[in-house]
Amino acid sequence: LYSLKADDLVSVHVVSDKADMTYTKENGVWKDAKDNQYPIDQEKINDILDDVAEVKASKLVVTDPEDISQYQLDKPSYQIELKDRAGTTKTLTIGMESVAAEGYYAYCGNKNKIYAIPSNITDSLSYTKQEMMELPEQPDINASYVTAFKVTPSKGETFEAVYNKNRAQYKDYEGWDITPVYGKTMPGSASALQNQFSGLASLSCTDGVTYKATSSDKKKYGLDKPSYVVDVSYYTVEGDSTDQNSTTDKSKQKKTDHVYQFSVGKKDKSGDNYYVSIQGEKGIYRMSAETIDGIVAVTPMNMLCNTPHKTNVDTLQEIALTQNGKTHKIVMTKKEVKNAISEDNSKVYDYYVKLDGKSVDQETFRTTYQTVFGNLVYRRPISDKQKVTGNKSVGTITIKTDDRTLKLEFLPYDGVNFYRIKVDGQCHFLVDKNVADKVFEKLLASK
Repeated sequence: LYSLKADDLVSVHVVSDKADMTYTKENGVWKDAKDNQYPIDQEKINDILDDVAEVKASKLVVTDPEDISQYQLDKPSYQIELKDRAGTTKTLTIGMESVAAEGYYAYCGNKNKIYAIPSNITDSLSYTKQEMMELPEQPDINASYVTAFKVTPSKGETFEAVYNKNRAQYKDYEGWDITPVYGKTMPGSASALQNQFSGLASLSCTDGVTYKATSSDKKKYGLDKPSYVVDVSYYTVEGDSTDQNSTTDKSKQKKTDHVYQFSVGKKDKSGDNYYVSIQGEKGIYRMSAETIDGIVAVTPMNMLCNTPHKTNVDTLQEIALTQNGKTHKIVMTKKEVKNAISEDNSKVYDYYVKLDGKSVDQETFRTTYQTVFGNLVYRRPISDKQKVTGNKSVGTITIKTDDRTLKLEFLPYDGVNFYRIKVDGQCHFLVDKNVADKVFEKLLASK
């Protein structure tokens, strides 16, 4: 029907039931003719140009038609006007799609000849104005590279997880501090948190609403008082590779820190998306509700490191066990082995263990210590509805390591299955009664 060079086009006017947009090219950049500040997605305008710069008909349908309405050309589905730098103009009018015609009915310029054109020509013509908006770049968030995560809801408690292996309050666990949980900072589980962070990789805008939001826009879309504000600190690694056989020297990889914050407003009419604003951007956009719901739905209990004592035998100094009015002490000392270096070039030590002043086999103790405390895990939060069977302490264990001193106290609960466990004075969780009893039994059996 016609053939123009896409690179020579300077004006494109597309009319459909979804949009009436005129794009003009200025200094190599396509802009909205009515608002040259409107950020046009250059890839999408190029999609349009690829489809309409040259159009070939698959066949001639009719010459001098008596009634173009039977082809829906009196009320076209699409109309495209093109102009190139030489002043050549072309107008393509597209009517209804027909199985018989194996495409759309269309004419170019005048109506005396109606053709069939391929159906895929309309793929890019269905963009709405909002879909033509250039969107903020999707953040490249790898769950393993997240260092801080914060969800601030309009109602309820803020959830915050911060990683610092050297300065974290619970660096002897996995380096994650979660605040607040039951009103205090508690150690987080790296695996549980990374599973929660996995949804961050899917964060992207589906389309734009407005590129420059006003106060009334923010109120209209629920962003004057957002339901949630999400803050993520993370880093990217230059030259990062997921290839297990990669020979890249990781010590020479460059890390770059990033902060990404977005606010969540109302859902759109479909319920499939939320309206969002992004820190550093002036617009309002839409994001998948499914993705956001997965990110903001955080249950603090599920994010905790679920063991009250994360064992590391090499840092242990002393354990004091009090039960039935008697206290027993286990003391571990270490002595550096001269002229010995481990595989990682760290110092090598010999370890010595005494229970109530008597030496015990350190390898046997090491296995027992790791096993009994590894099995001692939080089962669930304490229920206010359960009537406890007493408040007299069943026993206490005070553990001193190179990093800190931890006190565990066991209190009655239901008299059958569980104890309440008080950790450094805070009592929020239940542990299995039999497991807790075996901590005392097995450790004291070391002698």
